[in-house]
Amino acid sequence: MTTDHGRVGRRDLLRASAAGLTAVAAPAPATRPAPAVSTAAERQTLLYRELTGGSVTSSRDGSVLIAEVQGVLWRVPPQGGEAVRITDWDLEATRPVLSPDGGRLAVGGYRGGGFHLWTLRTDGSGLRQVTDGPWDDRDPAWSPDGSRLVFASERGGDAVTGASFGLWTTDPDGGGAVRLTGGAYEDIDPVWWPDGHSVVCVRAAHTPDGGNDGGLALVRVPAGGGPGQVLRRVGEGRLLCPSVSPSGRIACLHLSGTAASPSLPAARATLLVDGRVVTEGEDLAAAPPCWLGDDRLLYIADGRLRLRTLGAPGSVRDIPFTARMPVPRPRRRPRPFSPQAAGPVRGIHLPALAPDGGSVAFVALNALWVLPIGGTPRKVLQAAAVHHVQMPAWAPDGRSLLYCTDRDGLTAVRRLHPDSGHDEPVTGPGRLYPAVSPDGTRLACQDTRGNLLLRDLATGAERVLARPLATDGPPGAPTWSPDGRYVAFCDRNRLNHRFREGYHLIRVLDTRTGTERRHLPAAHQSLSDRAAAGPVWSPDGRSMALVAESALWLLPVTPDGTPTGPARRLTGEPADHPTWARETNTLLYLSSGRLRLLDPARSGPRTLPVPLTHRPVRGRERLRVHAGQLWDGTGTAPRRDVDILTDGRRITAVEPHRPPRPGHRTVDASRHTVLPGLFDSHTHPYSATYGARHGLTALAYGITTMACMGASLYEAVRLRESLASGHSTGPRLLACAELLDGARTAYAMGRAHRTAAGVRRTLERATALRVDFVKTYVRASGQVMAQAADAAHRLGVPSGSHLCAPGRAAGQDLTTHLQATQRLPHGHATTPTGHIHQDLVQQYADGRFALIATPFTAQALLGADPALADDPRVLTLMPPWDVTAVRERARTPPTDGQRRALATEMAAYRRLAAEGALLAVGTDAPLVPAGLSLHLALRALHAHGFGPAQALRCATAAPARLFGVENDLGTVEPGKIADLTVVDGDPFTDFGSLPRTPLVLRDGVAHYQSDLLGAVRAAVTTPA
Repeated sequence: MTTDHGRVGRRDLLRASAAGLTAVAAPAPATRPAPAVSTAAERQTLLYRELTGGSVTSSRDGSVLIAEVQGVLWRVPPQGGEAVRITDWDLEATRPVLSPDGGRLAVGGYRGGGFHLWTLRTDGSGLRQVTDGPWDDRDPAWSPDGSRLVFASERGGDAVTGASFGLWTTDPDGGGAVRLTGGAYEDIDPVWWPDGHSVVCVRAAHTPDGGNDGGLALVRVPAGGGPGQVLRRVGEGRLLCPSVSPSGRIACLHLSGTAASPSLPAARATLLVDGRVVTEGEDLAAAPPCWLGDDRLLYIADGRLRLRTLGAPGSVRDIPFTARMPVPRPRRRPRPFSPQAAGPVRGIHLPALAPDGGSVAFVALNALWVLPIGGTPRKVLQAAAVHHVQMPAWAPDGRSLLYCTDRDGLTAVRRLHPDSGHDEPVTGPGRLYPAVSPDGTRLACQDTRGNLLLRDLATGAERVLARPLATDGPPGAPTWSPDGRYVAFCDRNRLNHRFREGYHLIRVLDTRTGTERRHLPAAHQSLSDRAAAGPVWSPDGRSMALVAESALWLLPVTPDGTPTGPARRLTGEPADHPTWARETNTLLYLSSGRLRLLDPARSGPRTLPVPLTHRPVRGRERLRVHAGQLWDGTGTAPRRDVDILTDGRRITAVEPHRPPRPGHRTVDASRHTVLPGLFDSHTHPYSATYGARHGLTALAYGITTMACMGASLYEAVRLRESLASGHSTGPRLLACAELLDGARTAYAMGRAHRTAAGVRRTLERATALRVDFVKTYVRASGQVMAQAADAAHRLGVPSGSHLCAPGRAAGQDLTTHLQATQRLPHGHATTPTGHIHQDLVQQYADGRFALIATPFTAQALLGADPALADDPRVLTLMPPWDVTAVRERARTPPTDGQRRALATEMAAYRRLAAEGALLAVGTDAPLVPAGLSLHLALRALHAHGFGPAQALRCATAAPARLFGVENDLGTVEPGKIADLTVVDGDPFTDFGSLPRTPLVLRDGVAHYQSDLLGAVRAAVTTPA
């Protein structure tokens, strides 16, 4: 595999070769310019005057002052003024610290896709990488004599079992690293004691859930190694960013309130010196204060560089600065609205090669198909539009197919005999990913929590074979060893207790003893993801097929699944969902929407044509929707007594009401308000566990379009095609591939990469399947983010990530949250207390770089209106776990802390909106309950200063513009698609009426809430 931006270290790289995944050496990297962004990009300049997320360092005499603003280093005049940029955006420099002589800076940088230490001169010249390797190196600090750097790192650990962050020292010119600490804790934020004989750090104890306690203690450890001495301990929250004065005074930050949860803002941030509160009420950045002598502290508060003299009331001054940052202004070419276009079926779900190799079973257009090799697909089962069919798997004798469906309420396993059509249940509800043992007597499957179950097919007895390692998405599908003793599947480890990311690895379970082993296909090499990468055991038991770097590989293994050598790459093209024929030793996989068949021992792959097409749904009749009130989303005031005419799919006229019109059936909404169809701009289709319920619930709450922000590629495209063609009921779906990530990842749909070739393949497959959005995740490097943006813009769609910096500089179009998971402990989007400042506002102010707001804090509003939990859509359409979550939240009124967090978040959106930001609202469902959560988010906006029309635009016209579909969606105008949400009430006088949506039209097809409820009730009450 070629190495470029995917590099994780000079001495531990991967190269693609016929020999497989092997570690090779590489020369030390040279300083290089920032990566190119889209060739179609114009440039503009952002003017920064404040810091939301950043850090600052200074010489002791104050003559050299360096500030990090949005991941870029600037030299600031000591008295303030115009700052000079000294690093490129793609270095992503953090925590700059000046050497004792003031001549050099040490920083943590993320260039190349991993955190390592770098040094440079204070004018930006002489950039040099100090550390490398597959482990993260963070938080550097100079020794008092300038001869050593101390830093926090996981290095020295195991790639499978993980490691803890401990303290290490190294020569600043790149000498060998020496360990100081390590144990059942995470040591972070180190700083030297003035005599150079010891180091102070924050110590976070491990917790049973795989995380840590946040960092409750400051400890001092000898520079030569040895036990640490606890200097200070707090009872709640977390300590961070200690700094030591020349005489040994310790300054640090204390976050308290909700700070123990990184996903929530802290209630308070205080600056402590020797345990005493120096200042509170200031909005502190998560950055170490810098001592200038023994009585002056330079730090960041309220978005400003602030200098405070201790013990002298009123001796505080701010250092004003301006920093001019050039960024691209992307210009994408919007393409026609592809989800509604007829075309060949590309969304082929989990193809399964029959044991004799003579046919393939797969799901497409919500139907189960069997394709004879060289023949034409035959539909053997069509699911009702209010249910899903998925996850086909052949029985060992090839005479029957197991599959999953939610036709009886929750997803369960059934068996179909294609020749006779006989269909029978195999399991009860909540069972997924069936795999029958080679002798046909046992079933390996998952439950809805991701537990691996073993079921005796004769008796129905089940036992839990393994619980998932990861909590952010299920493990992969199980595969049996040919002798029926072992079951293997893909899961994700965790490389430390500080951050959740790790590698997708192979877990092998012995079904007799319950013991397990865990393997990577090569050192520090992740499988691509947990949904589409295997592993699948070969029929002879000598190898496993798997996908890594989005290519297909064959890993030689012993009978118990232990690798015996390097993996061999089978093809250089993109690959997903490998499956074997047990009797012929042939291998089938998907490549950029094509079924590809090969014999690994004899020939190259050949394509199996799948001659299926899909066509857009449209209403069967022309309608006249008589609206008592219409808000059309164009900016005009609501109108009374209006007729909306459709031709079956599109709006032909919007006119004052008059008597019935020939050729149009009247839909009476004369006592209701009609709005453009609502748009949830951030969702993830978890159809494996939710079946059709996610879409049905969203539609019943008036949502006609959902934007997928990350899913298994073929699953997202399958759902897009099925919903667009009317084979499934729900909002239309804008499809996104997996989260394009770095060498480490977290979610099941996180696609891991450490090579340039892997990124190229991933983008190639997403382009071939014409996704509607390209998303990078938190460990993708700036170079990868720029490549993703360029690929998206060539496709005519937007690209985005969690990261405003470096996302804007990389040429991306948006962020998918204001602040969510970051690669830094605290990102650049909000301060630890949840506030924003001018530098963050500048990212969004021109409306070109957009924000999808996902206000999780709005969930607390359920407690202010508990009747929402008794809605039949909650009780009937939502799965049991969401019903429980909604009803539990509804039992407790919002606490003062929850109201404060909500108000802080809403104030940020209000400020951004006032500056001209393009805001769309999403939910991240099903991380929160579908449908209802969009209404809670809109209610929160309205309750905190957004007018009804302003709030509604965030879920109608704004997302249509954001995703480039404004010519078809977002407003009620002639020529637009007939997407209408009917509200039983008037949101312009009673915004609380908005969730009452008895009827919704999508593509001119009317869906009554009562019908959706009735369909699910009938399924639950009908015997299997």
